[in-house]
Amino acid sequence: MEFIIYTTATILLWVLSATWLLPVLIIFKFNKTCRDKWFSWFFAKVSESFFVSAMAKVRKHAFDLLKEHLGDRKRNTPLEILEIGVGGGPNLPYYPENSNLTVLDMNESSIEYFKENLKKHTKVIHKRTVIAMAEDMHELDNDSFDVVVCTYVLCSATNVRSVLKEVKRVLKPGGKFLFSEHIIYHSSTWNATLQRLVNPLWKIYFHGCNLNRKTDEEIKKAGFSDVVTEKYYPKEFWMYVRPQATGVATK
Repeated sequence: MEFIIYTTATILLWVLSATWLLPVLIIFKFNKTCRDKWFSWFFAKVSESFFVSAMAKVRKHAFDLLKEHLGDRKRNTPLEILEIGVGGGPNLPYYPENSNLTVLDMNESSIEYFKENLKKHTKVIHKRTVIAMAEDMHELDNDSFDVVVCTYVLCSATNVRSVLKEVKRVLKPGGKFLFSEHIIYHSSTWNATLQRLVNPLWKIYFHGCNLNRKTDEEIKKAGFSDVVTEKYYPKEFWMYVRPQATGVATK
C-alpha cells in the first residue's frame, strides 16, 4: 500500500510542479531571499511541529549517544560546542549542562527563530553567531571546540567533504562530531528510485536538501579516528526522509 501511495505522490508532485506550482518553483529556483525566508519558517514552525514526536526521539537519542562518548567529563568545566546549520535551534533542549554554544548558519533568516527559542533554554550560554557556509568557517579557530553538532545539514551542503574537513579543523584533538542525517535507501530498492525521482524538485522546494546522499559513508571516509553510526527507519517519517543515520565521530 505504501508503495502505491508514494509512487502516486511522486508522480503528482511532478505534474503539479509543471502546472499549478510552476510559478512557485520558478520563484524558489531564482530568488534566494524568498528561499531563505521560506525554508527558515518552514523548518522552525512546520517541519518540527509536524514530526514533533519523531524528531524529539531522534534528537534525544543523538544527544544521549553524545553523552556516552563524552564519558565522565567534569560538569563544572564548560563544554565548548559549535552547531552548524542551527536553524531555529531545535537541539537546544538536549544540550549538556554548562554548554558554551557558538552557532553557524548560512541563512540569516533562521537566526530570529533561534534567538526566540534560546530564551526558553537558559542553561545554554550563547557565545557567538556566525553567518557563513559550513564549507568555509575561516572565522573560527583551529582546535577550538570540544563538540561540533550537525543535524539535518549535510543534506543541503554544496560540498560535504569540505564541510567535514572544516569540522575536523575546528575540533580539538579527541573532540566529538555529533551528526544525525537522512540518507538514501539501499540503491537497489524502489524506495531509493523514488528518492532519486523526486530529488530535483525536493532540492528546490527545500533549499538544496538532497534525498540521495550517502552521508554516513562520507563521514566514515573523512579521516576521523573513530566513527560510530546507527541506521534506523522511523515509521513516523515520510518515506522520502525515513532512512536515518545518527552517530559520533572522534577527531
